[in-house]
Amino acid sequence: MSYKYDFCPLPFSEMEISPNGNVYLCCPSWNNYYSIGNIFDHSYDEVWNSNNAVTLRQKILNNDYSLCKKDKCFLLHNKNFVSEFEIETPPQTGHLEKLPFVVKFGYDYECNIACIFCRNKIKRLSDDELKILDDKIDSFFIPLLKTAKVLVINTHGDPFGSRHSIKLIKKAIETYPDLKFDFTTNGLLCNETMFKRLNITPEKIDKIRVSIHATTAKTYGKIINHGELMFDKLMDNMKYLSELKKECHFTFLMQFVVTSLNYKEIPAFVDMADKYNAHPVFWEYKSDSIGHTDYIEDLSITNPKHKYHNELVKVLKHPNMYKYNDILYPILLDIQNKPVETLLDKLLKKIKGNK
Repeated sequence: MSYKYDFCPLPFSEMEISPNGNVYLCCPSWNNYYSIGNIFDHSYDEVWNSNNAVTLRQKILNNDYSLCKKDKCFLLHNKNFVSEFEIETPPQTGHLEKLPFVVKFGYDYECNIACIFCRNKIKRLSDDELKILDDKIDSFFIPLLKTAKVLVINTHGDPFGSRHSIKLIKKAIETYPDLKFDFTTNGLLCNETMFKRLNITPEKIDKIRVSIHATTAKTYGKIINHGELMFDKLMDNMKYLSELKKECHFTFLMQFVVTSLNYKEIPAFVDMADKYNAHPVFWEYKSDSIGHTDYIEDLSITNPKHKYHNELVKVLKHPNMYKYNDILYPILLDIQNKPVETLLDKLLKKIKGNK
């Protein structure tokens, strides 16, 4: 069941912890990296009802989204304010008695692959970093989940490619049997063997978001080093998740970051998601995201000045792109609504530019 609101419910129901400990009340790039505090410097309660947190909630209750970015936030762009949770009636003070239903752990950047969109090499925690995080599992991270209904893990690494996250998942399942998980993963280790190892049963899954960005091994190899050798394994894992979803309903998303390397495969990605009983989601490639260390300008096909931008406009008008109402994030949706530039348009633009 989902609940509709006339204001954005996210700052009243969830919090996200970034790699440096800064805490956000929704996706950081959606609200201009407006941090409500640092979880390593203050207590959970202090951060959740900090001055910044209260200010943001008060603004939203007054229909003031000046701290948010409409061109980034899908909910705000469409005024489609829904939540899985019935949140408490928010007081005008913005102070909340209840702690968040959804806790997002994005502080662990360890991953098993290096995706061209966010890093130029595989990132591993040093022995000292790993020990520091592991030592905090029982004393710090697990207590943060005491009132949570869903743990989102890991938004800046991979939950199954991180040694720390694997330990944390096992401990969370042991401590909170009713806790559900929202996994953000590249999918390469998201399989039956891993789920049995961690005792992840279907009813413990709220969402699985798999970032794939390609429909062919060749294109996957352009995005991930040696990806062409892993693509068949990835598809086997998608088949497993598709079958698992039949046992117990959960949200299964297949994510695709649009770049100059893969834009031609956008319509086929919709078909691939349909094949595996998943919901496709398309994001723009961007530079303003935590964890993105090497922004490559030539990949940014959403830039109107990119040489293939007009081709992207055509691709986004493919019939497959109208099968769902909510698969394109705001910038891509705006591009889809643009007219295709004709040869005459290009000629006139060139003539105007020479004057």
